[in-house]
This record gives sequence, structure tokens and C-alpha cells, in this order.
Amino acid sequence: MGEVTWFSTWFDSPYYHILYSSRDDQEAKQFIEALQSYLDIKPGAFVLDAACGKGRHAKMLQRLGMEVEGFDLSPSNIEQANKLANKHVHFFVHDIRSSLPKQGQYDVVFNFFTSFGYFDDSSDNLKAFQTFTGGLRPGGILVMDFLNPTYILANLVPEEKLKRGGITFHIKRWNEHGFLYKSIDFEDKGQSYSFQEKVELISKQDFLHYASEAGLKFMNLVGDYSLAKFDDQTSPRMIFFWGK
Repeated sequence: MGEVTWFSTWFDSPYYHILYSSRDDQEAKQFIEALQSYLDIKPGAFVLDAACGKGRHAKMLQRLGMEVEGFDLSPSNIEQANKLANKHVHFFVHDIRSSLPKQGQYDVVFNFFTSFGYFDDSSDNLKAFQTFTGGLRPGGILVMDFLNPTYILANLVPEEKLKRGGITFHIKRWNEHGFLYKSIDFEDKGQSYSFQEKVELISKQDFLHYASEAGLKFMNLVGDYSLAKFDDQTSPRMIFFWGK
């Protein structure tokens, strides 16, 4: 896994965080509180935030009384996340496709906000599920939050301009060969930049298959951050719950 991948460079870029600076912390907080209530997560539960970014969701989990670890592929993200670290929340650099240092210990593994589906080789998706399973204790729970491909394609905005931090980002989106692509072009300080995101449009059935292959048992599927019932056509998200 020594190759340079788009997600290891774009997610490491400061411009990634400028573009997505408006992501709603309040919505994320309400979602995490809903998950805690739904799963009845007790204070002191040991949980993992897989692909944690800069750690803002891990910090929310910790504030709700959990003992938290978070990992991300991006060293600069973990450097930022470590500013939030304390004796109840720790961060480390890790690739989601590789076995975790701690096996069979986490009460819950969270994978928030479409932090999945970035691999060219679909067999890597199963490797990631095996990573999750390996980290969970018997009876532990995996929570995975992913976009709903049916909804996304029906509501795709092919082109738009977004102004963030004094920079105008030119965004284009398209569907090709089972992947959703997003091109991001902009200028800053006289320099032109171009990045591209790519996420696999993984179906509900494929997720169920990966989880089953990795030894997980399906518990539930909901369709948005209020944990409403999933509807294939109208739900913006697929939020899965599996047990080990």
C-alpha cells in the first residue's frame, strides 16, 4: 500500500478543510447523541472513530462520556486531532485496510460521513470490514454512515461554484463506472489547483455482503441523521448497524 492515492493527498491538503469548513457541527452532534441513545452506550464505553479526520466527532464522543480512539490515513489530520487529545481520547495514523493494533476490544466502531468507498479495488472494501470486525469485542457494534447511491444520483448537482475562505471552488460531479466523481478546481495566490474526489457507489446489497463475509450480523438500517426509517428512494443516507 505504498502507492500515492488521491485520498492521501487531497485529504491532507489545507484546501480540503477550507472547502468543507461549513459542515454542520450541530447536525453531527445531534446525530452522535441520537446514536448514543439508540445504542444505549454507557459512560466509559471504549469506542473507535475509524477515518476520524481532524477528530471533531471523536471529541464529541468523548464529551458524551466514552473512552475514544480515532485513526486516520492523513498524518496532518492526526497532527491536528492530537490538539484535542487527552487521557480519554487518543489518535493514531492508520490505514483502514490494515489490522488494528488493538484486537477484540472496542464496544463500538464508528465510520462517519462517507469515510469509505475510496478504493479502486473493491476487495479493499472487504479488508476494511475485516479491520472493523477484528477491532470489535464479541457483542460489539459497527455503525457505518454512507451516502445512499439511489438518492444521490437522483439529486446530483452536475456543476456549481462555492466560495469558501475567499477562494472560489469550481465543482463538477458525474457518475462513471460505478463511482461518483467530483472535480474541484480553484486558484489561490496566483496558483491554480485541481483535485478530484472519487467514491464508489456501493449498494445496500454490497454492504450487506461485505459485512456478512467479515462475520458481522445485520441489526438495522436507517436513512438519515435523525435515524428515520430507511427508504431506498428518499433517504439521503444509509446508516447501518451490525453486531459481532
